[in-house]
Amino acid sequence: MEIVDDVHLIKCPWASYFVSSCAIIGEDITMIDVGTGGSPRVAIYPYLRALGRSPTEISTALLTHAHMDHCGGAAPMKRELKCRIGVHEMGRPYLEDASLIDRELNSRFPSIFSVREPGFEPVKPDLTFKDGDVINLSGHQLRVLHVPGHSPCSVCLVDEENGLYMCGDSIQGRGERRPLLFHSSTDYARSMSRLLEEPIEMLVNGHPFPPYKKAVLRGEECREHVRQSLKAIEELNTLVLDALKAAGKPLNPKQICERLGRSQPVTIGCILEALEADGRAERVNESLDLWAAG
Repeated sequence: MEIVDDVHLIKCPWASYFVSSCAIIGEDITMIDVGTGGSPRVAIYPYLRALGRSPTEISTALLTHAHMDHCGGAAPMKRELKCRIGVHEMGRPYLEDASLIDRELNSRFPSIFSVREPGFEPVKPDLTFKDGDVINLSGHQLRVLHVPGHSPCSVCLVDEENGLYMCGDSIQGRGERRPLLFHSSTDYARSMSRLLEEPIEMLVNGHPFPPYKKAVLRGEECREHVRQSLKAIEELNTLVLDALKAAGKPLNPKQICERLGRSQPVTIGCILEALEADGRAERVNESLDLWAAG
């Protein structure tokens, strides 16, 4: 699917829906996100061949963040095509050590996470970028907008000429147990507020997030999607604190999630950390991951 001239959406199969990958077609090809380890051969290469282009023309793959469903194709593509891999500077350690995210989450929320087998092949990035950087491509420029929350390294890659924001999982939407956060609910809310100040004309989500349930949003849909995302985290902050106050006993993130009937335990954990930083909640038993109102 061509989003604007020379920028294509490629749907890489994932779970019951898909992961978005974007191909920027010029003298060479730049990919934005590359799906899982199997996505290049299953989805990306066939799409490019159908355009009359060769996968060997891929010179660079830029990642919106270092999660397995978006970065898993990086190692095989680098090995097969000798292309460069780029990620936000905070994503480097997660690309190079595929178990790092699980170890960190297990340390933060032992009642939720255990350390599993790595979900992708680690890879050393060839370039890193930071907020405000401009990446020059053949025929395109991309501005880096750092929007942490879902992950510490989440970015939107912005084609300012077209008002196009390729955002990965940075903007989670509202509904269907969203938002899903692994890093920080405070940073996520700040990022959504920042995005409301951006002149977004088109937005590419990493998955077909609710409420619109599609990957490419246009016009007022973009701003409303960001507003709904901010509203979702603000609602959850209130609901989690109310659940702690009403419980009369300490609860772990999974128990809070079950009481609310919405969201996901890891997101609840991120909110609890933010409430603790504000003095409104307290972890009363670290080994059991139990929390109480402050």
